[in-house]
Amino acid sequence: MKSKLIDLAVFTGTLLGSGFLLVSGAPPRETPPEDLSTHQWLSGREPLQIELNNTLVEARQLVTPFTRATTICQKLERVSRQLLHGRRAPSPQLGTAANIGIAQFAQAAQACLAGELPLMRRHIDAGTTLRADAQNTLDQILHGGLSGH
Repeated sequence: MKSKLIDLAVFTGTLLGSGFLLVSGAPPRETPPEDLSTHQWLSGREPLQIELNNTLVEARQLVTPFTRATTICQKLERVSRQLLHGRRAPSPQLGTAANIGIAQFAQAAQACLAGELPLMRRHIDAGTTLRADAQNTLDQILHGGLSGH
């Protein structure tokens, strides 16, 4: 049990470390994609990113397929799809870096809906690893090191 709690804590820390928590006093205004700043675009994705992180933790804790599992799997599929196919990023590099690992989460959702929880966990782990590895690229974009502005 202690090992599972430690694994969950490490997993949650990885998710939080790879997420974006940008706080703005005002909600982002509607602007055409080409006029969005990096900050506005990331701020607009923040609620979905938080929902994804929370859903990944819930999905990771599933031990058997049941009604609640289907709800969690469907939420994981919906949120992954919204992140992948949402508003276009202000730069291709930012869009690519921000979406790294999301396709693996969509695959995890499909495995979850099929009741294949071990496969779902492998996809979640793969996506989480990819997102953690992409953090340096995202940091460079956010700090102007790549042409993300």
